[in-house]
Amino acid sequence: MCEAYTLDNGQLRLVVAPCNGASVVRFEALTPAGSVPLLRPGEGPDDDPNRMGMYPLLPWSNRISGGGFHWRGRDHRLLANLAGEPLPIHGDGWQQPWRVVALAPERMRLALHSDWQPPFDYRALLDYRLEGASLVVDLHLTHLGKLPIPYGAGMHPWFVRTPDVRLSAPASGVWEVDAAQLPSHWRRLNADDPWQFADNAVLPEGRIDNLFTGWRGRGRLGWPRRGLSMAFSVAPRLSRYLVFSPGYDADFFCFEPVSHTVDAHHFNDPLGEGLVELASGESLGQRWRFGPVQWHGTG
Repeated sequence: MCEAYTLDNGQLRLVVAPCNGASVVRFEALTPAGSVPLLRPGEGPDDDPNRMGMYPLLPWSNRISGGGFHWRGRDHRLLANLAGEPLPIHGDGWQQPWRVVALAPERMRLALHSDWQPPFDYRALLDYRLEGASLVVDLHLTHLGKLPIPYGAGMHPWFVRTPDVRLSAPASGVWEVDAAQLPSHWRRLNADDPWQFADNAVLPEGRIDNLFTGWRGRGRLGWPRRGLSMAFSVAPRLSRYLVFSPGYDADFFCFEPVSHTVDAHHFNDPLGEGLVELASGESLGQRWRFGPVQWHGTG
């Protein structure tokens, strides 16, 4: 049985399952009308992480083709790690138990040491904390292996999708994908493009699972009929995010701030696509802020 821990500051409530990939079971706003979920709620701490609200992406995000990658004269093989998915996906942090190393009513710190997928050997610290009307997530990752290896990071939230949900996150371009959901070609987004989520844009009715580039690292979500809106930002600023939704009838959509392009390990310039090479003892860090959440009341 996996134990869940709850943070509550009177404005927001966060329920986390450290032993299940540090996954967020629930994240909700505490409004005068009652608690309102912002992320898709899971059934409980033992639920599939892909059916809950959010988990961290490390030591890479999304898919890596070819069963691995070549780096500095060495081939590194990676195992497929998700049933029904032939390619390694989303790293391994979301599939391992994390330890609780600090806990307070409004904050928790989790730790993980992973060498499950060589050549990745790392130590990670993950902080969830409530700051007023915001959820702040800090991730700090340190490479422990002997050989320099490229790393990436991100967050994978499943936001509640309603018919009227609106997204503001301007981008300059998007990667189209092939049948394996790998990037095939990049195209520029014009102001009138239906995938230009510039200002209170609607989500596409059909399926979308694409990486956007040229983002400025901040944006906003709105649920008008629920009377809620929420800003979000990333520091250091990330220029990429991925949007995933099966379609209009889905009860969720994913807006994933990520550090690198999908399958960046196989690009001619992987570091130019956002990967960061870490030598032993070197680190990378990211801070994601989901908030402030604002309650506007309902009509």
